[in-house]
Amino acid sequence: MIVDRLKKVRIHRLLLMLASVAVVVTGGAAVAASPAKPQKPTTPPRDPGEESLSERRAVRGAPVDDVSVPETPELRELRRFEEQAFPHGGAPRPASVDPSLPAPSLPGSWGGSGDVPPELRSPTPPPAAGAAVPPDSDWLRALKLPDFPVRWDGQVLRYLEYFKSDPKGRAVMSNWLRRAGRYRDVFDKVLVRHGLPRDLFYLAMIESGFESSAKSRVGAGGVWQFMPGAARAYGLEVSYWIDGRRDPERAADAAARYLKDLYVRFGSWYLVFAAYNAGYGAVLRSITNYNTNDYWELIKHESGLPWESSLYVPKILAAAIVGRNQGAFGFAEVAPDPPFAYDEVDVPAGTTLATVARAAGAKTEVVEALNPSLLRSRTPPERGTSRVRVPVGTGAVYTANIDKARSADKTETVVLRFGETLDDVARGRGIAVRELRRLNGVKDSSELRAGTAIVVPARKTALASASRGKDTPDKETAGKDDDTAGDAAAKPPAAADDDTVLVAVPDRSFSYDGRERVFYRARDGDSLDEIADAFGVRSDELVEWNNVDPNAKLHPRMVLQIFVRKDFDPAGVMLLDPTKVRVVTLGSEEFLELETARRGKKRLYYTAKDGDTLAKLGRRYGLTPGDLARINRFSYNTELHQGDRIVVYSPTGDAPHEHTMGMTPGKKRPERGAVTAPARAPDASAAANAKKKPVAAVAKVAKVDSKPVKADAKTAPKVEKTKVADKTGGKKK
Repeated sequence: MIVDRLKKVRIHRLLLMLASVAVVVTGGAAVAASPAKPQKPTTPPRDPGEESLSERRAVRGAPVDDVSVPETPELRELRRFEEQAFPHGGAPRPASVDPSLPAPSLPGSWGGSGDVPPELRSPTPPPAAGAAVPPDSDWLRALKLPDFPVRWDGQVLRYLEYFKSDPKGRAVMSNWLRRAGRYRDVFDKVLVRHGLPRDLFYLAMIESGFESSAKSRVGAGGVWQFMPGAARAYGLEVSYWIDGRRDPERAADAAARYLKDLYVRFGSWYLVFAAYNAGYGAVLRSITNYNTNDYWELIKHESGLPWESSLYVPKILAAAIVGRNQGAFGFAEVAPDPPFAYDEVDVPAGTTLATVARAAGAKTEVVEALNPSLLRSRTPPERGTSRVRVPVGTGAVYTANIDKARSADKTETVVLRFGETLDDVARGRGIAVRELRRLNGVKDSSELRAGTAIVVPARKTALASASRGKDTPDKETAGKDDDTAGDAAAKPPAAADDDTVLVAVPDRSFSYDGRERVFYRARDGDSLDEIADAFGVRSDELVEWNNVDPNAKLHPRMVLQIFVRKDFDPAGVMLLDPTKVRVVTLGSEEFLELETARRGKKRLYYTAKDGDTLAKLGRRYGLTPGDLARINRFSYNTELHQGDRIVVYSPTGDAPHEHTMGMTPGKKRPERGAVTAPARAPDASAAANAKKKPVAAVAKVAKVDSKPVKADAKTAPKVEKTKVADKTGGKKK
């Protein structure tokens, strides 16, 4: 019996071992076969060498825009090829011009700076070792040429070889030619209407690969890669709700006018292409510096034109040649995408594209693809109807169903004031910030600036008709004592942390006739110039009135005191309620005690005894040696000596009498800090009361006049606006 039992145990162990080996060997298959519970998808572990964009965003305080938009696979591969085939630093070109191919003998329209006599051309450098041999001249002569001048430069030939023979180059061109089908008809009509060469179509191919969502590292966007300033100059809207650069048809019209203007200035398509890439100012400077208007000469010289521009023109020429000769380059079988076709319908303001799709009986992603310029998948809420594209044949269906489809969309429009944030709007209307972000497609709050219209849920009751965003207490709670006001603040939509705003101002007094002092809280993206313009003052005055460095960025929630003229209209800006502002002099005892109390601590002075160390003192008050060093502005290696006076922040109100004194010398005010007690161990009830006192101290200053005085909070006058004719500036009397 015992032997049989041992055999069974051994067999059982052997089976378990074999099962574990099978799991290890089969890996995922064994796991898939087991009836384990489905697990939630987890975020894949980050490569140890990979950067964290979220952490970089926290450090920067702004989006990491230089890496937020990755390159398309085609552009990334093309850039890799260019860096290998055309190295920086003036290295020889990998391919050279065939001397048997004089440019004027080839077919095509010739003219402009590319038609340079052979006698005036610089000698062609010898081909680099291992360079590809260009195609023979008979094959080249059989090609159809674009309707703008072509020069058979060595770089052009190298690109042609890459697109014809390199598998990666063929994949790049195949994808481009496939996507070209979307826009060929639309762009042709625009270019012909403006009297331009139709093969300028291939400039858009090189710019974006016909991706409407393409965005460069420097901020250019859309199929034609306009910078925001140039886009606005040519009539394309670039705003929170709309990016006209992503509208293929409108951007094509703007690009056609821009290219025509560049040709009027330069008279050479090579220089036009270079100016489109580098900016016409860069091309003009290069022409002036080197005293030549020959593009091919300018790209040879140090600091002539950017390296990217020296490749940009040959790349366009090569792409146009391939596009005109798809069969000769082996792309005859590439099936183009369906053309960009649609119906246009009128859509009310603030309507989501999902609602439009529902009314038209189409898929939301299809409607979004037809309207790439609507950045937030919603029509702008502050204007009338917008023209929106829907799939061909669905316009009549949309018209019949849109009213019913919109019946569930109950929203209102709010225009943000200067300094107003989503938090302010959410607090004023009693809704969640997350809901506002969802409704308005907010990815980064700094995108929202003054004057931007947003949508908010419609008010459900007439009681919610109070003015949004104001920090002023309502009539029922304005005159009540602190306890009642605190209860009111705890009810939504008011926030408890808005009872008091402690504003530290310079130790200076300002006196102006005909001005009043207001308080403005900075938000993401604010600058001194913008604030000064909004309040009708000068930026240097803002520097004088506040403790700010004119060369440093303002940070959110910094509060500025501003002395505005009597005729200033505050309706368009977000101001702090002066009855909720407590002004103190920066660094004063009053400031230090109030700031410490806001954090639930007491500011105490401790007289060191023999044998005291920062570590001992820190343990006693719940602080680290680093905390004590920072508070007292000395090194954390400092040795304490008997009689040294140390500032400590205590979480309790009671402390041994022989070791501490009050927060400030002299008679103490009951509402500020706890009275020191004799040396004894505090009981539990005393400690609990002491912990409550700093909070009460903060509540007491909620209704104090904005000018710092020693008067008791209950007797301080309530003021609507601070008269600046009185000396203000935060000096403690």
